Amino acid sequence: MAINFGVNYLAVIVGAVAAFIIGAIWYSPPLFGKQFAGSHGMTVDQMRPGPEGFAIGALAGLLNSWVLALLSLNLGGKSITDGALLGIIVWLGFFASALAADTVFRKGSWNVWAINAVHALIVQVVVSAIVTVWR
Repeated sequence: MAINFGVNYLAVIVGAVAAFIIGAIWYSPPLFGKQFAGSHGMTVDQMRPGPEGFAIGALAGLLNSWVLALLSLNLGGKSITDGALLGIIVWLGFFASALAADTVFRKGSWNVWAINAVHALIVQVVVSAIVTVWR
């Protein structure tokens, strides 16, 4: 199988930045930051990542965006609908299922699952749409 690695790297970077912004808004105190931190027995300030957390988050966003771009390119995605559908499929097959299994095995909170899963869904759809349309 031959894989085309000729993705638009500017689109990959923009997708990663979009994911970072979505996460910053999603986990901010006005939205779900307080609830998320409280579910882990911490305050929002205690949950705030240090420089290494931001670095890992940026690298993870770049990797995720690059893989979505590869998938979209090699699957022939062209439209925003193609990108959104790819994001939903990736979310369902990898994020929702892995987060659900983790929640069950840790005996975790389904509220935390919902916070993380909906965040992941939004990110996958937005990033997939970006890297699909902007090839």
